[in-house]
Amino acid sequence: MTGVQLRNLGIRYGQVEVLKGIDLDIPASEFIVLLGPSGCGKSTLLNAIAGLQDVAEGQILIGGHDMTNVEPKNRGIAMVFQSYALYPRMSVRGNLSFGLKVAKVAKPEIEKRVAHVAKMLQVEPLLDRKPSQLSGGQRQRVAIGRAVVRDAGVFLFDEPLSNLDAQLRSDLRVEIKRLHQRLKSTMIYVTHDQIEAMTLADRIVVMKDRIIQQQGTPDEIYNKPANTFVARFVGSPAMNFLEGVVKGGDAIVDGENLRIAAALSSPLVDGRKVIVGIRPEDMALQADEAALGLAVEVDVVEPMGAERMVWCRRGDIGLSTRTPSSTKVKSGDKVRLDLSEERLHIFDAETGKRL
Repeated sequence: MTGVQLRNLGIRYGQVEVLKGIDLDIPASEFIVLLGPSGCGKSTLLNAIAGLQDVAEGQILIGGHDMTNVEPKNRGIAMVFQSYALYPRMSVRGNLSFGLKVAKVAKPEIEKRVAHVAKMLQVEPLLDRKPSQLSGGQRQRVAIGRAVVRDAGVFLFDEPLSNLDAQLRSDLRVEIKRLHQRLKSTMIYVTHDQIEAMTLADRIVVMKDRIIQQQGTPDEIYNKPANTFVARFVGSPAMNFLEGVVKGGDAIVDGENLRIAAALSSPLVDGRKVIVGIRPEDMALQADEAALGLAVEVDVVEPMGAERMVWCRRGDIGLSTRTPSSTKVKSGDKVRLDLSEERLHIFDAETGKRL
């Protein structure tokens, strides 16, 4: 059981600050996901933990030991790359066993570990094949197996599923989740895909502009986003936003009053500008134009099997809502959206922070 701690970590490329003041505690056996858009610094942070990236300031502790300046091979970590990085001239068996041979592990132990991992990842029939004879999903299983066979305390995954098609990504997400449940190892996983993050993580760390925006369980990140960036980035489709001004405990949005008192931790002064957020699934679509709620016009209807995504417009503002497949609306219909007061998210219009 090996935990990871980052203390005031900073990374620079020359005079350019890439990461600043990163503090993060990852308990042993936790599955943590670093989530954020391209360029936010998540892969750089993972490479620093692996020892592939120099650190300008701060500390990296692995298993309670300072590993900031320790060589990668001595950190007790195993890494899975986005590009598979398999040896093309070696068989699957050779790829799985190569690292153990270099470490001078006894041959019987190598055979035992390779057999165990091959069975776990369902690649036993592929052991004598070369990487060129494998599908993308099979190659990624071998890449994961090459890391697992080392019996490391910490596993690092750098967007391992991004090169796969949708069905393979879904299948391998399940495999990685099962793998964590079996091994009980610490796993740090980098992705820009919020669905991967929500389905895999014990805890999500959302990053933007080289700093941590929020960390918490998937439910915390989704239901109580710390700011408008997190609210927009996590969720598919993204949270809806409406600009408003506080007046008498209400938010005046485009001439209509939205009750926001239940969504606030404390009252706001009149005149304060706010952003009102609501998830698509938290709005009820009323086909009766005379019903209560926000008046909108249906723009696009997307059938999705058990439900429909209905995209609406109110002037220049676009809003999306999930409805049952039985809801009968079409483009051009005038409808109402009932916004539940208890499900609203209120943010400061200037800072974007949650209120």
